[in-house]
Amino acid sequence: MNDKKLKNGIDEIKNIVMTNAEKKHIIDNILSTSNVNPKAIKSPWSFYSFILITRKSQLVYYIVIPLIILLSSGGVVFASQDSLPDSILYPLKVNVVEPIGGALKFSLNKKAKYESSLATKRLVEAETLVNQGKLDKIKEDKINSLLTKHTNALNLAINESTSEDVNEEMSTVATDFRAQMNAHAKVLDVLSNEKESKKEKNIEIEKETEIETKAKAEADISDIKISNTARLSADKIKDSSNNKNDKKIKNFKEKKDKVRFIVEDADKNMNSVIVNDKTTNDPVSEDSYKKLDQAKAYLYDADKKDEEGKHEEAYTSLLDSLVSAKEAEILLKEGQKIEKNKEIMNLIEIDD
Repeated sequence: MNDKKLKNGIDEIKNIVMTNAEKKHIIDNILSTSNVNPKAIKSPWSFYSFILITRKSQLVYYIVIPLIILLSSGGVVFASQDSLPDSILYPLKVNVVEPIGGALKFSLNKKAKYESSLATKRLVEAETLVNQGKLDKIKEDKINSLLTKHTNALNLAINESTSEDVNEEMSTVATDFRAQMNAHAKVLDVLSNEKESKKEKNIEIEKETEIETKAKAEADISDIKISNTARLSADKIKDSSNNKNDKKIKNFKEKKDKVRFIVEDADKNMNSVIVNDKTTNDPVSEDSYKKLDQAKAYLYDADKKDEEGKHEEAYTSLLDSLVSAKEAEILLKEGQKIEKNKEIMNLIEIDD
């Protein structure tokens, strides 16, 4: 049985279709930070000799073996994409698959977008765990650590950007990131409060052991810490982005027109939801309307400060307006998802 698996593994490795340039780039990116003195291999053609060497070399064990798994077992890699911190595939995703994906981003803008998307993914993972009642302190710390890591990587990319074109692209990445962080932080808070309310009702009906109560209490506060990390991350990127742009404010009117269009478009989407009687009373959707009002207020403030000659402050308000408008749309969509999930759960409870 083992021989058959071994043969299948070798056959899969032989069928790797990555180009030589791609393979070289991946290895160069990973090995460039490692100080390793390579040892002579007695029999490079012997698979068993290779295994013996891997046991003696931490570098090979932690880097080459995961690479072989990654390149030869597409099914495992694909399955790891939706894994959560409580899955055995999660380390493969965050320690191997995602770093290799980042190594293949060759421009600062692409690296920034990638790190921003990973940060959002971490928050979605936290939301899923909260819904499942599985967000304990260990998973919370893991997500918090990764979220901070992604934010620092994004911040570094923003600070390293120099040309005006790159700065403009980075500004878009930064506003998207801020909107995602703030919006999902709100979603996490709402989900946490709902879980806590439901737990309080259950406590009145059934008794819980001291251990179960403690575990659930830890789960209740976990997402709050993550939401705080998300908001701090948004503020950090806001500061870096503003420092890059406030001395190079050009085409303010053109930028303002674009922001005004986005705000008006968000307003139309909100009104469309109301007209079609799809609006909900959940806190997430309600907050989306508040964010839209905030976007309009920031836009008005940008106009006013620009007229007063306070151009740097005007530009900051303009970006805040853009972020708030994007937040509003994200919150509206997330609120609709939450309500839809509630309807499904209610139907399941009725059937039971």
